[in-house]
Amino acid sequence: ERIHLCRNGVDLNLFYPPEARREEEKLTIGVAAMLRPEKSLHTLIEAFARVKARGVAARLVIVGSGEMLGSLETLARMLGVTKDCHFEPASRTVADWLRRFDVFVLPSVSEAQSNALMEAMACRCCAVASRVGGNPELVKEGVTGLLFEAGSAENLASKLEILARNGELRGRMAEAGARKMREEYSLAASARRMGEIYDSLPARRR
Repeated sequence: ERIHLCRNGVDLNLFYPPEARREEEKLTIGVAAMLRPEKSLHTLIEAFARVKARGVAARLVIVGSGEMLGSLETLARMLGVTKDCHFEPASRTVADWLRRFDVFVLPSVSEAQSNALMEAMACRCCAVASRVGGNPELVKEGVTGLLFEAGSAENLASKLEILARNGELRGRMAEAGARKMREEYSLAASARRMGEIYDSLPARRR
């Protein structure tokens, strides 16, 4: 009874959907994250290579810096996807990058409640996330996105192929995710909840 839940909040003045997504030949799959082992970005690159091998026209954008950059670039070369894989250093304009993504993938093997995932959903990216930590709270399977088993490149590839071949489903889940962020995960909603928690404390002490 001493534990209270206050969810993270997204700055909707910064993270908001584009007026309209540009129609491009290739589906843009992206992620914004620190390039660390627990983010399991090698799983994403391996899944991307499998999707490309199945004839899907797509490109992968990885925004972030960190110790894994060299090994991830090497993996992309080994799998033959370098020309469709762009590495962008950590950016102060990450929201602008998110608005360019059709699909945002969070492949982590460990997460709490991911701000990056929330920000991407607020920008109306269709979310695909590993089934770990707080991800399933944000991504309701088939409603606000798709979930896959952490570390499984094949499972992730199958989800990406579904989205690549079904634009209507992709758009519907992206819109549902953006709506969820507006209604439940805004900074205002987080502040209201924190206020409720503080307001309840004097009554408890009495």
